[in-house]
Amino acid sequence: MVSDISDVEVYVRVLGLPYSRAHGSIVVEYRDRRGEPIGIAIMYDRDTQVLRVAAPLDVEPTKEGLRILLEENFTSTTYKYALDYEGFITVVYDLPGEYVDDARKLREAILYVVDGARRVLERTRIEEETESHEKEKESS
Repeated sequence: MVSDISDVEVYVRVLGLPYSRAHGSIVVEYRDRRGEPIGIAIMYDRDTQVLRVAAPLDVEPTKEGLRILLEENFTSTTYKYALDYEGFITVVYDLPGEYVDDARKLREAILYVVDGARRVLERTRIEEETESHEKEKESS
């Protein structure tokens, strides 16, 4: 059971993930199957006893993207999409600290967030490729 950020640090060490502590949070670098790094911030709020696992992304949503994210927020049972104060997408998973009582459950939460981040990043790549092809056609 997580009751402090130090408990989270123990689980992260057990998982063998590279991490650092910053401003009362743990910042983890997770590498997906393709070896691409995804930064994960893990915070614990003592007042609400909520553990937050989040992946801030350098992706700004389009108008269509916002609609898709909103729809997915209503269907996802784990992570949610949010916008940070600069308008970039952040994948967030909040869960009760008492639920995370071993490293395996923290790993599950991290993987859910990584999955949400991967979905956004894949859509972004597809949109960039489409735009690139359209520009090539225009210049031909």
